[in-house]
Amino acid sequence: MDHLGYVLAAVLYTECLAGIMVNMVILAAIFLKWKTHRSLQTIYKILGCLSLSRCLYLLSVLFHYIIVVFHPWVLLGTIFVTAIQVEIMFLYYTNLWFATILCVFYCVKITSYNNSLWIFLKMKISTVISWFLLASLLFSVSSSFSFGFNMFNLEPESLLNSTIEYMTVYNNGTIIHYQKRLLIFLIGSCPPFLIFCVTICLLLHSLWMHTRRMRSSGSNFRCPNLESHFSAVKSMSLFLVLQMIYFIVTIVSIAGRMYDYNVWRLVLPIISCSSLFLHSFHIISSNSDLKKTCLSVLHAIRGELESWKSPVHVIISVV
Repeated sequence: MDHLGYVLAAVLYTECLAGIMVNMVILAAIFLKWKTHRSLQTIYKILGCLSLSRCLYLLSVLFHYIIVVFHPWVLLGTIFVTAIQVEIMFLYYTNLWFATILCVFYCVKITSYNNSLWIFLKMKISTVISWFLLASLLFSVSSSFSFGFNMFNLEPESLLNSTIEYMTVYNNGTIIHYQKRLLIFLIGSCPPFLIFCVTICLLLHSLWMHTRRMRSSGSNFRCPNLESHFSAVKSMSLFLVLQMIYFIVTIVSIAGRMYDYNVWRLVLPIISCSSLFLHSFHIISSNSDLKKTCLSVLHAIRGELESWKSPVHVIISVV
């Protein structure tokens, strides 16, 4: 690998570690809230599941690309490669579903539709959210195993002594193989993405109806309900942009179109992992309660590091 490849690998490793630390801080803040109150609000249960899935996903990507850069011969085994791909795709699907459930929860809690089904869902959303999370796990497992099963359809064979006819058949088989992978990926990832798009459309429609009512009544536009609408729309719009980038980059990666260029093997995961890092960072910055808890966690970690640092300085000075 050339120098540019090592630089891109260093950027990817740094980005994965930063994303893991940000999500670990979120998990630590949620744990402190549970330790204090011995219970968690529904929103923090969803955030905990989302942060845990992102930690594991970024850790798996980090592990995978360390092998790709430093020990590529390990990836010659079909079973090992399939196991890694199944794990990464499972964590990808769970991350996508948990993020979608988070957006659905925000939408149901913030919007105010008079539909009887919507009112029932608003009243029961906190109790059925655990079933939604469990269903998303089952759907992720089935989608990831379908994706991994397709990996066995194309056996790696040596092309050193192959004829032109065999190479043509092999290349055609490779194209069909990538097309099947892409189709399986779309079947597993399109439902949560479409649910999210419907969710944000409903939220925007609710905001439009709310502003019309306020205009007709001459109310103040700075009311808390309207502010919560705008905050949710900003958060969901940012997540929509990041998720579209993540979705498109993953499609390009799975389609195998850029794998003839070694640079893109590292550029694509850098772009995809950056969206997870940015959204996790935005979750902390947009939630004032979570931000305060995270700052207290960071302050406690800093205090622990300083307490460990002082005995080391004493030992060094004595030596």
